[in-house]
Amino acid sequence: MTLFAFVLAGCAVRSISKLNSSTESLNLNDQYLGEIPKEIFRNKQLKVLRLFQNKLTYIPEEIEELENLEELYLGKNKLKSLPESLCNLKKLKILSVQYNDLESLPENLGDLESLEQLIVNQNQLKTLPQSIGRLKKLQSIQVNFNQLTTLPVSLYDCTELRFIRLGMNDLTELSEAIGNLKQLKELSLPMAGRLMWLPESLCKLRRMELLEIDRTIVVPTCLLVMQTTRLEIRVQ
Repeated sequence: MTLFAFVLAGCAVRSISKLNSSTESLNLNDQYLGEIPKEIFRNKQLKVLRLFQNKLTYIPEEIEELENLEELYLGKNKLKSLPESLCNLKKLKILSVQYNDLESLPENLGDLESLEQLIVNQNQLKTLPQSIGRLKKLQSIQVNFNQLTTLPVSLYDCTELRFIRLGMNDLTELSEAIGNLKQLKELSLPMAGRLMWLPESLCKLRRMELLEIDRTIVVPTCLLVMQTTRLEIRVQ
């Protein structure tokens, strides 16, 4: 271990040593951790766990023991998968796993019944699980810089969605079912794939404030009318 890594590891040990049964937030960002210390899973009151920019290659099944966890930040590690047990965190509101090597998300993702924000930018995702439609509290989803070729129709059952960011993917079309997302405020599609046109159903979304698209995308006339009042169409 290098001196730098040794110092970081020492910082992590000191942070964990302060952990007690009443600790609600733990910041272990940038600590050179190769695994999550098992002591963490003993704290049933933990609500926020930050593990950004470490060396994690896996998340143990014991993650489900953090039954009161509301925010989990796992960005910039070396994760290729997430355990199914993570989806047993019934109080989780924010899941951030951007800047990893994920090729898929757990099939039971929809079990995260309290999830409001899903942040999976900069991974290797080609699809999203069908169960995502059960996330009835989901308000924001960020899947920029992945390899999505299609979106599950079930996504449009997430009727509380307000923000969708899909830039830098391989999408070929959007379903007319997007018109079900009555709360949608922002839809970001720069370099989202080979999209040639947008569905007319977008015109049903009266709360839309921002649409980001490429110059090559054909926009329904009704959206151009909306642009004169409250909708900003930002062309990349």
